[in-house]
Amino acid sequence: MSSPSIELTSRQQKVYNFVKQFIEDNSYPPTLQEISDKLKIQPSAARMHLLLMEKKKALRYVPNTSRGIELLHERPSGIPIYGSAPAGHPFTSQENMVDTFEVRRYITASDDLFGIYVRGDSMKDAQLSTGDLLFVDPKKDPRNGEIVVAAVEGEPTIKRYYREESGVVLRPENKKYKPIHVSRSDENFKVLGVVVGMIRALDKKKIDALTDEYKAYSKAS
Repeated sequence: MSSPSIELTSRQQKVYNFVKQFIEDNSYPPTLQEISDKLKIQPSAARMHLLLMEKKKALRYVPNTSRGIELLHERPSGIPIYGSAPAGHPFTSQENMVDTFEVRRYITASDDLFGIYVRGDSMKDAQLSTGDLLFVDPKKDPRNGEIVVAAVEGEPTIKRYYREESGVVLRPENKKYKPIHVSRSDENFKVLGVVVGMIRALDKKKIDALTDEYKAYSKAS
């Protein structure tokens, strides 16, 4: 549907709905010919509707471009992917979003599912390597032994979660690193979500770039 603040005619709404559904199904917008074929109107009429909807700021239309349509006011279908969290910004803020990725058709999770790239080797014995993309559900309650993304002193970390009488222990999967012990009442500690899936990174150039970024980030911290 269009934005509630935008009034479209019934014909414009049909064009808008078709464009929206086409993008959801194909990950790219339709051509004028595809719009006209589906709605049984002339391409010139489809173009007119797009131009009028652009004036109403329902979409962005670039004439003389095969698929030059971009819907406005629509939430991206892909989940947000976050990078390292600079000081002063919440981890899941817009400033830290580096990309989006469509994964909902493959993973059952809450609508707030997000992604994060692995950096460093603290979880190497869990087969998590720099450049791997993890999918994280912030609405899932962590169980003992599950891998979580947590914020400690404002910094995101990926560890195994264990609940103990004294509080919570975040355990790495690399003997070089020590467990992190935190109190449940610690205001500087928060579980951001439970890891529910991953994609292995095979692009060496991307892995090298992320490794260099991690080293630079560690030196600056």
